[in-house]
This record gives sequence, structure tokens and C-alpha cells, in this order.
Amino acid sequence: MSNVMGGQITRRQNWLRVETTEGTEWVNVAETSLFVRNSETVTHPMTEQERIETVNKIRPYVEGTIQSWENIKGYGARLSAPGYLDCTEWAVFDTEEEAEKYLTDMYPEDGEPEEY
Repeated sequence: MSNVMGGQITRRQNWLRVETTEGTEWVNVAETSLFVRNSETVTHPMTEQERIETVNKIRPYVEGTIQSWENIKGYGARLSAPGYLDCTEWAVFDTEEEAEKYLTDMYPEDGEPEEY
């Protein structure tokens, strides 16, 4: 990454962790207003029709073929170039410290993260 990129860390917020054929993908619920229930529940399993409808709601936000999804709360971390559309994919962590460590370990030359 170039020095133009800077780290961003969100506040603790809602995310949708989507397991796809491309790996784990994260959907920022605050930005998308995508509110869906988890794909796997013991007490209220989805019908096949509910699953199809939910997959269709999630599909615009991910690259791979959707396999499962889960709502979580966490801190998102990514690199972004201010004033440009370039940014890395979000990665989500349980603590702000884990998010900061991720940015430092993955992109050490890009400096300190800013709050998003």
C-alpha cells in the first residue's frame, strides 16, 4: 500500500459476517441498513423461501456465493485513501486494540489508524 492510504477503525457496531465461496466477507449494517436474521438458528429455523429471500437481500453486498451469515458486533478496520474511492475490504474484530494491531501488522508503513 502507498503512503496515501490511512487506517480507519469504526466504533463498535453491527456487522453481517457472510461466509461465501470467496471466504469471509463483511457487510457494514450501519451503511447498508441490511437487517436480517442469522442463517442458522435452533429455535426458529428459516424456511427455504425465507432463506432465498434473505440471500437475495445480501447478494448485492458480497462477491462470492453466499453459504451462511451471522450478525455480530465489532470494530471494523481497513485502509482508505482520503479523497479517493480506493480502500481495502473491512476486517472486523472484537476489540479496538485487535483492530489496531491488525492494521499495524498488515500495513506497518501506513501509519496510525484514524477513527471512522
